[in-house]
Amino acid sequence: MSDVTNCTLKGLSIRQKRIIMKYNIAMTEDEALRESGRRLAQIRLSRNLTQAELAQRAGVSKRTLERLEMGVVGVRIDAFFAVCGALGLTVGFETLLPEVQLSPQDILAKRTLPKRAHRRSGAIKEWGNA
Repeated sequence: MSDVTNCTLKGLSIRQKRIIMKYNIAMTEDEALRESGRRLAQIRLSRNLTQAELAQRAGVSKRTLERLEMGVVGVRIDAFFAVCGALGLTVGFETLLPEVQLSPQDILAKRTLPKRAHRRSGAIKEWGNA
């Protein structure tokens, strides 16, 4: 997806095409990581934070933050969560990983009967089985 804007630089009109990437199912993991890193960098810059400042707030190294912003594979997820927390972005995680709501039928189907020990033999028996 692209967004076209017109800019004026020293009296010259320039038409600028800006690529806007949205997450979609056809993206590879590498593309999604790069896009996430680009967005983290944009948010950091919009808040006038240097990489060193944000890294310190998040409790990660500056190099780790650099790698996150580049979309490098292999950065630990706890570093990602720490940076998102320092930027105040964790509110959106609920929509990313919503809690599964089970129906009453599903709950009953997964329910197991409690087990009890037989007094004489010590064998464990299911409730309802004498």
